[in-house]
Amino acid sequence: MQTKRDEYECDCTLGYDGTHCQKECGNYCFNSVTEAIEIPQFMGRSYLTYDSQEILKRLSGSRTSVFLRFKSSSKDGMLLWRGENPDQAHTDYLSIGLQNGTLVFSYDLGSGAVFVVVNGTFSDGKWHRVKAVRDGQSGKLTVDDYGAETGRSPGKMRQLNINGELYIGGMKEIALRTSRQYLAGLVGCVSHFTLSTDYHVSLVEDAADGKNINTCRN
Repeated sequence: MQTKRDEYECDCTLGYDGTHCQKECGNYCFNSVTEAIEIPQFMGRSYLTYDSQEILKRLSGSRTSVFLRFKSSSKDGMLLWRGENPDQAHTDYLSIGLQNGTLVFSYDLGSGAVFVVVNGTFSDGKWHRVKAVRDGQSGKLTVDDYGAETGRSPGKMRQLNINGELYIGGMKEIALRTSRQYLAGLVGCVSHFTLSTDYHVSLVEDAADGKNINTCRN
């Protein structure tokens, strides 16, 4: 629970709803709620996590391909993160998110980070298509019809070696765990999450956990 002077906000886990997360459900209700949310909406302090090996193995190794659609009403917000301990220098990670209105695809293979940036108006509340591909050290980010931007990580490392969960839309202790790359999660929606060009992830049903997830209305 987070306080704001005389007000407070509750962090609701998947399967719980209401102003005070008062609508408690058993397994049947949990399944009904998660299946009903086809497109999740995030509020800046929301997130979904994934621990399935079928998902995680596609976000490590020598090549990664991510496609998703999103819309945002904020210039800043994390879309995707998978990484290790932030206290260690040059720790492997992979991320996509908004930073001051630009879309950023960033990763570190152990020899230093690269930031591939596409400029545009991406906090306009409209849907945008994102494709981020990493092949060894080389990265390519494509957004809508803005063309593609490329980058290359320094050093000689070519493998992304990561343990731990994948986060979509935000995460716990986001500033600490992203070394302040992101201070808040997405304020908006995510859909059509696809890995390795043909592995489609059901964002809510496939999630291992989540907080403050609502239904995207349009």
